[in-house]
Amino acid sequence: MARAPASAPPPAPAAPLPTTFLMGPRVFARQLAPTEPAPLRYLGMAGLSAALSGVAYATLVSPAVRLAAEVAGGASPLAAHATNVLGGAFLTLFTYGLMWGLGRLGAGRAGRAAEVYGASFALLPPLYLLVTALALLTPEAAWRPDPAALAQAGENSRKVQQLALAGLAQTAPAALLLAVTVLGTAAQCALAFPAFAVLTGRPARAAAGTLLPLLPALAVGFIALAPLLFSR
Repeated sequence: MARAPASAPPPAPAAPLPTTFLMGPRVFARQLAPTEPAPLRYLGMAGLSAALSGVAYATLVSPAVRLAAEVAGGASPLAAHATNVLGGAFLTLFTYGLMWGLGRLGAGRAGRAAEVYGASFALLPPLYLLVTALALLTPEAAWRPDPAALAQAGENSRKVQQLALAGLAQTAPAALLLAVTVLGTAAQCALAFPAFAVLTGRPARAAAGTLLPLLPALAVGFIALAPLLFSR
């Protein structure tokens, strides 16, 4: 008698898209739980957010860089813009690394912190794009230093740029970028809690995975915005 053909193994469950995190962290965690752990699964989302954060910051401060170059012969604007983009992107990726490491320390292996926090970066790209758009639309009159202050700064490139940064720090896109940095990071950590609770089944571990990265991540955000914050 012929043998019955062996049944094919069931297909592996597909991992949720990072945007599923926006629909609900619990939904995301339930879909993630049966998949094989892959710490780098959502690295692309963190990388996209990092790139857009660098672009948003560089766009916001670019008028100060250009003014310093025009009035006082400052550093090449192109080089300064590239430095600002790369610096902002690096600090955002560093924040992701902190969330990953400290989240795993708190929530344990079952919490899958790299994937939870990686997907949580889906919150940020639209906000960084909004900051960039507002920065491009901000009129020069909203930030440009008064002629007397510029005359006093003379050809001191650092002072001219600091005067312009002080004006830019008072604009709407600067306030929005600060809000995204503080409230966005806090929201990432807060929304990670229900995901960790589903994945670990232990509220205490979920709380630890949420709270341990919070202050270090906020500290890195403040470092990234230091030129604006301390120019006020």
